[in-house]
Amino acid sequence: MKQYTHAWLAFKAIERLEKTVLTTENRKYADSLITWFKTNRDGVIKGAWYPDLVIKDMANSHVLKFIPADQGSNEFSNLPSNYRIYEAGKQSPLYKHFYSVDRHDNLPERCEALAHSVIDNLKMQESEEKGSPLSPTDNHVATILFMLSHYVADAHVPFHCDGRSFSSGCNLHGHVEGEWDDEIRKYYGIDSQTGRFYYNPEGYPLLTADNNYSSSFLKLVDDALDNREFKITWGNNNTNVHDFMYAICQFSYLLSYRFVPAGYDETNVTLNNWQNLPGQSPAFGDLSVMVFTDAIDSIARVWLRTWRRYVKWTQ
Repeated sequence: MKQYTHAWLAFKAIERLEKTVLTTENRKYADSLITWFKTNRDGVIKGAWYPDLVIKDMANSHVLKFIPADQGSNEFSNLPSNYRIYEAGKQSPLYKHFYSVDRHDNLPERCEALAHSVIDNLKMQESEEKGSPLSPTDNHVATILFMLSHYVADAHVPFHCDGRSFSSGCNLHGHVEGEWDDEIRKYYGIDSQTGRFYYNPEGYPLLTADNNYSSSFLKLVDDALDNREFKITWGNNNTNVHDFMYAICQFSYLLSYRFVPAGYDETNVTLNNWQNLPGQSPAFGDLSVMVFTDAIDSIARVWLRTWRRYVKWTQ
């Protein structure tokens, strides 16, 4: 995903937590996180782009590539039952079929490590006296949190989990992500001087071009979130960020093979035929809604559970 997509998803994750129904206990943690985020929100565009701009570990830490195989594992994890990619992935012809995983890729481990780093730095900040050179600043912790959202979002991009090389050939991977970013830039105001979103009165990106917004997949994402329950669970048998992200990657792989069916790859998918491949389902608009809706809930879930773990730890 590209810069404004990552930042927009992060804002939508916090908005999701603010609007959704939570238990009294979780509402306390969510409100604390929301307040903290809004205090540090100006760094989200740069922070959420840091993994691509500065860290540049795209080859292995932004991906977990699955490849269909004749033997190996055919176990697939669970996700929250209302996840769109979970529903769609189970309808893939590769569901329950053998696969191999590129042993060099480590996206789930990267997410787990960053979640721990958020907690560690918050604890260090709390234990050190104000002005201590050892104390992380709020900006530092916020940058780690925003970086975490980047890797979580990337796991939802089907091409990040598909062993086929869609960054070559016509670069379908980059083209699709460009389409997503263009849609956000089309409808949301961005300050040309600072590169930041303009904010609405609630503190979220300001919708400035609402003409035809009702026909945008972004509006369908809003509608989908408004009409589904936010589930704090990782999914049955998943116990942490790592397990959850591994499951996300599995179903992104399955979804990729529905969007670009077997028999097609970087050698025969072109910018002329990529939306009209025989057997393609879902269509690009539906795929976009699936990816964005689930990515927003995933960022919200990972952030909330990480924040909750820190607060509980310090009590």
